[in-house]
Amino acid sequence: MNCNNKYIFLCLFSFLFSQNLFSEETLQVYLTDSIRPVTHCATGALYGVTETIPEDINGLVAPLKPHVFCQPPAGKNSNQHNFGDAFVVADRLKGTTGKVQISFADHLPYWPYQWPGKEEWLKAMEGYMTQKLSSGLDNIHSYVIWNEPDGTWDDAKNGDFNTTLWKPTYDLFRKYDPKTPIVGPATAYYDRQRFKSFLTFCKKNNCLPDLLCWHQWGAGGFVRAVNDLRELEKELGIPEIPLCINEYSCGSDWDDRYFEGCPGFSVPFIAKFERYKVECATISWWWTGLPGRLGSLLTEKNEPGGGWWLYKWYGDMTGYMASVIPPDDESDKVDAFVAVDKQRNYISLVLGGNTEDDVNVVFNKLPSFLTTRVKVKIERVTWTDKDVPVKLTDVISEKEMTIKGDNFTVPVKVESKLYAYRILITPVNVEQKPYNGTIATIPGIIEAEHYDVAGQGYSYYDNDDENRGDANFRNDFVDIVKAGDGLAIGYTESGEWLEYTVDVKETKDYDVSAFVSNGYSMEGFQLYIDNELITAPYTIPQTCEDWSVYEEIAIGTVSLTQGKHILKLEIAGSYINIDWLKFEPHLETDIQDFDNNDISSLKGAIIFDLEGHSFEIDELQMGKIYIAIKPNGESVKFVMKASSKRN
Repeated sequence: MNCNNKYIFLCLFSFLFSQNLFSEETLQVYLTDSIRPVTHCATGALYGVTETIPEDINGLVAPLKPHVFCQPPAGKNSNQHNFGDAFVVADRLKGTTGKVQISFADHLPYWPYQWPGKEEWLKAMEGYMTQKLSSGLDNIHSYVIWNEPDGTWDDAKNGDFNTTLWKPTYDLFRKYDPKTPIVGPATAYYDRQRFKSFLTFCKKNNCLPDLLCWHQWGAGGFVRAVNDLRELEKELGIPEIPLCINEYSCGSDWDDRYFEGCPGFSVPFIAKFERYKVECATISWWWTGLPGRLGSLLTEKNEPGGGWWLYKWYGDMTGYMASVIPPDDESDKVDAFVAVDKQRNYISLVLGGNTEDDVNVVFNKLPSFLTTRVKVKIERVTWTDKDVPVKLTDVISEKEMTIKGDNFTVPVKVESKLYAYRILITPVNVEQKPYNGTIATIPGIIEAEHYDVAGQGYSYYDNDDENRGDANFRNDFVDIVKAGDGLAIGYTESGEWLEYTVDVKETKDYDVSAFVSNGYSMEGFQLYIDNELITAPYTIPQTCEDWSVYEEIAIGTVSLTQGKHILKLEIAGSYINIDWLKFEPHLETDIQDFDNNDISSLKGAIIFDLEGHSFEIDELQMGKIYIAIKPNGESVKFVMKASSKRN
């Protein structure tokens, strides 16, 4: 080889070596390509909760927004394990998003299970069906008839699995409970021939499961299994059946158990389960001496580990899951899952995998709420061992960046295959616009449901993302009800607020009143102009017991300056319904407080409310403002502070 060729060869070798050593991975993210609404389908675990562990359900379980926990039907010495009773656990999970999947094979003792015979089995199953229907529980998710039949069922000894166990049990469950989904075959892994035989039988005998199930060891093989199953369904003429992976972990080798719940290895599972629309998935339970640890997300001492914080990031996701294309979908290498919330105006992406590399995350198809300037926050959760607690996640960087064009890239250095990373993106400036493009004017009436358009945390704040209203008026989290003069804000809670763009026509004092309903008597709300408090919290009197009666209540007099402002209505006491606010020029006549003793001075007077409706003295209501014109022409503006009705 001559010198020139040798030089070229060495340069080429050095280039290829450096490319391999310092290669970068790329994740393509398409933010407006929605997969489905957020479901937290992958949060849950086999025997993840017991009768007493975790002790703090509200602090350790609820924040993860769990979907399903797979539990035995009973937890006695005569069962597979003497803990984890599905019905007790379901009762403990009330008030959370968690549901319980019952694995009925764990009714039996020993491993592999000892088949008691069909008659005794069906008698026991009938008892569980009766217990379920009488329990009043509404968070039983599904029924798993048997567990890992490819290793725990012996056709030669017990009889044919399909005819001896599956079909009779399926028919019994459907007789007692036609609605709760049935899960099968729940094999230890996906095997085409076993599934083909099972599905062929089920189609012929009208006993197809509602959820197809197997256990997944290692994220890399999942995609191939799903694609093969979907081809098999087409071949058999069966519509796609939703998937349940009720045990998943990074591998089936004994040493793999050490990585159960590890953030880095968990991310590809969650990403693929979301991408392929798995209905539910539960983390494995390798450490059988430590039930109730949420699939090793908690340490032996029930402290949050690194895995807990990963699933907390997942639980914090709202809105919809968007499309992510990893470098290699059929591997456990770097992958990601992402949520987009157009109401809260944020993007949350979590990445990780069996990778230690520089990763470029390219965000495409940007939602309209992303302006040219965005804030990008990158966080990391570390992991050493399942029993090493992690107190908090780490903030790696937080900075603003300018978006140029129709995509932008965020680089992340993955330092360890055990770690996971979150990218949180929010707009720097969110444009706040008046409802329907119309600025409310003062003086005038401001409808409470006509708050500005910008989203959660910008033009309103609601304590939860459930819209409990019945008006179907606006598609966000504010609870709007049919009531009052048409629509009103309802189900209010302390700390919530709404903002309105207003145009004050003249600098002067204004009398403020509100059309409200209240089932109690407590602090109602307070008002701000440009974040300056203009009214103290006002106690709204009870108008009725069922929030069906609305009354106009005087709030007080405020001084406003001419021009555009942001009016903020903040809830100070929960469960006050508000229809509208009224601002009127303050009358020079002082508003006097009247009670029953003062009413006699109005004998013969003509009495009106502020809308011009006339009233008799015995019709006056507490808290409302009235104007009385006496026979001598003198006018009095007053507010009733006690009932005017006489016996």
